[in-house]
Amino acid sequence: MGLRARLVLLFIVITVVPLTVAIFVLQLQLGALLRGLDRTELDAARDAALLAVDAARARAGDLASDLGAGPAGPVLDEGSAARARRLLDRRPGVPGRADAVALLDADARVLASRIDEPAPGAGLAVPDDAALAAAVTGGAPVPGLLLEVREVRGPRGRRLGWVAAGTWADADLLARLPLTGDGGGAALVTGRRVLAVEGAAVADVPTDPRAGADTLQVGGRQLPAAVVPLAGGPAPTTLLLWREPDGQPSGGTLLGLLLPAVLVAAIAGWVLAGAVVAPVRRAADVARGVAGGDLGRRLEPRGGREMRDLAVALNAMSADLDARLSELQESRDELRQSLTRLGQTLSSSLDLDRTLAVVVETAMTALDADRGLLWLFTPERDALYVKVGRGVGEEVERLGHGEGVTGWVALSGTALRLPADADQAPPAVAGEPAAPHQLAVPMVGRGQVLGVLTLQRVDPARAFEQDDLDTVRSFAAQASVAIEYVMLLQEARRLSVTDPMTGLWNFRYFPMQADRELQSAARFARTVSLLVIDLDHFKAVNDRYGHQAGDAVLVEVARRIQGATRVPDVVARYGGEEFVVLLPGTDIDGARATAERIRAAIAERPVPLGAGAEAGAELLTVTASIGVANHPSHA
Repeated sequence: MGLRARLVLLFIVITVVPLTVAIFVLQLQLGALLRGLDRTELDAARDAALLAVDAARARAGDLASDLGAGPAGPVLDEGSAARARRLLDRRPGVPGRADAVALLDADARVLASRIDEPAPGAGLAVPDDAALAAAVTGGAPVPGLLLEVREVRGPRGRRLGWVAAGTWADADLLARLPLTGDGGGAALVTGRRVLAVEGAAVADVPTDPRAGADTLQVGGRQLPAAVVPLAGGPAPTTLLLWREPDGQPSGGTLLGLLLPAVLVAAIAGWVLAGAVVAPVRRAADVARGVAGGDLGRRLEPRGGREMRDLAVALNAMSADLDARLSELQESRDELRQSLTRLGQTLSSSLDLDRTLAVVVETAMTALDADRGLLWLFTPERDALYVKVGRGVGEEVERLGHGEGVTGWVALSGTALRLPADADQAPPAVAGEPAAPHQLAVPMVGRGQVLGVLTLQRVDPARAFEQDDLDTVRSFAAQASVAIEYVMLLQEARRLSVTDPMTGLWNFRYFPMQADRELQSAARFARTVSLLVIDLDHFKAVNDRYGHQAGDAVLVEVARRIQGATRVPDVVARYGGEEFVVLLPGTDIDGARATAERIRAAIAERPVPLGAGAEAGAELLTVTASIGVANHPSHA
C-alpha cells in the first residue's frame, strides 16, 4: 500500500473509529435503559391494577358486610324470599358497589339474587341458584365472578344465612383498570378461556399462564408481562398484563452520518498526501504515535512551508484531540453519575424521602452547587419547611407562605436567578439561608406548587448563568412528576387501609396487624389484649335523627377512643357502630382498665348532633358495651 493511501486510511481511522465506538456504546446503554423503563412501567401498572381490583372487591365485601350487619339479618331469619327480593330492590347503592348480590338462608337456599349480565364476549353466564349456593357454602368457583361472602349470625351466635356480593372479571372490569397505555395490553383468563382483552390488539392471548411469569408468548413473540392470579380454586381467574417493548435504538441513521465524514476524510487525506514529500515519514511516525494514544507527542516544524504547516496542524490536532478526550472523559463520568442517580430514583420510586434526596443531590452535581435545599409545604399549606438540605449545616426555620425569596417563589410559581432577578422578589428573611448566587425554582404538580428547589453558590466569582436556570427548571419539571407520583401512590395506599369517615384503620388492615401482633406475642412470650366496642342502641339514633347525625356520632366516638388509647395501640372500625382495639403488651388487668377509660370517655359528655338533630335534641348521651379478651389467657 502506497504512502498516500496509508495517510488517507490513518486520517479516516483517527477521526471515525472513536465516533463509531461511542455510537455503539450509546446504543447499548440506551437499550438497557429502555428495557428497564418498560419493566418499571409494567410493574407500576400491575400494582395500580391490583389496587383497583382490590378496591372493587372491597366495595363488594363492604356491601355484603353492610347488608349482613343491617337489614339482611331479620330477612334471613324469617326465610322470606319475597322480603329478600324487596330488600335487594330497595337497597340504594347496590348496583354501584357490586355486579352480583345474593341472600341465602341457613339451609343454603337462595332467597333472592340480583346479578347483572357480564360484558358481551366474555363467554360467561349468570350462575343459577345451585351454583351460587355451592360457591357460598363450599367455596366452588363461579367462572369469572370475584365473590365475597359474609356469614350472618343472630343472637347467641345462631347462623341465619349468608350474604354474597361480587364483581364480574370481564371487559367492564378491565376498562376500569389503569393499564400500561400505548403499546400495552391486558387480559382476564379462567382456565383455558379468555374472558376479556383490553389495550393493544395482540393475537393468541395465552391461557393457563404460569403464575409469577415475567414474560408471555403473545402473538408469536416473547413480551414483558406480569401474571397475577385474582382468585383461587381449580380454575382461578388470572390477570395478564403485557407491554410492547419500545424497541432498541436504531443505529442506521447515526451510522449513516458517518458516510459523509468518511468521504470528506478520504478526500482531505488524499489532497494532503499529494503535497507531502520525503519528510512525511517522520510526520507519519508522529501521527501513528498520536493514533496509538500518545497525545502529548509533537512534530517539530521544520522543512518547507508545507511541512511546517503540516507540523503546526498535526500539533494542533493532537492538542485538540487531547482536550476533546478530556471533555469526553468528563462527559462520560457525568453520564455515568446521571445514569446511576436515575437508577437510584427509579429503584426508590416508592420511597418519598429517598426520591427527594436524589433530586437534590442530582441537581447539585449537575450545576456544581455548594448548597441544595428542597422546601415542601406543611399539610395546612401555610408554611414551608426544609425537607432535604445539603451543605446547609444547622436546622433551618420554617417560612410563612410568601415570606422571603423562597416563599415568594412558592406563592408566584416563578423561578428566580439571584442577583440577576433581585428586583422581582423580596429579600431573604431572618432564618432563610442566603448566598451570593442562588437559583430558586418551583416544583409544580397537579396544577399547584408542591415545593421549591433552591441551589446556592457561596463563591462570589461563580455566578449562575441563564442556561443554568433553564437546566434546573427543566429538571424540576421532570422531578415534580416523580415526586407527585410517589405522593399519589402513598395517599392511595393510606386510603386503602383507613376508614374514610372516621380516619381509623379499616377492617381490611386490622386482621393483618392482628396477625403480626399475635405472631410476635407467641414468638417472644408476650401478652396482647383485644377490645370489641359496640355502641348501645345505635340503630335508634339513625332511626330518630337520621344517618347524617349517626355519622357525626361515629366520628366523635372514634376521636374519643383514640384519645383514650396509647400510640402503639391499633384502633379500627369493625363495621357499622362497632370498633376494635388491639393492645400489644397489655395483660387482662390493663385491658380492663383501658376498656373502662374508653367507656368513660364515650359517656362522659353528650355528643353534638349538628344540623341533623331535631329541635331540642341537639345533644345526645352515648354509651358503649365493651368486650375484653387476652392472649394467651383466652386464645
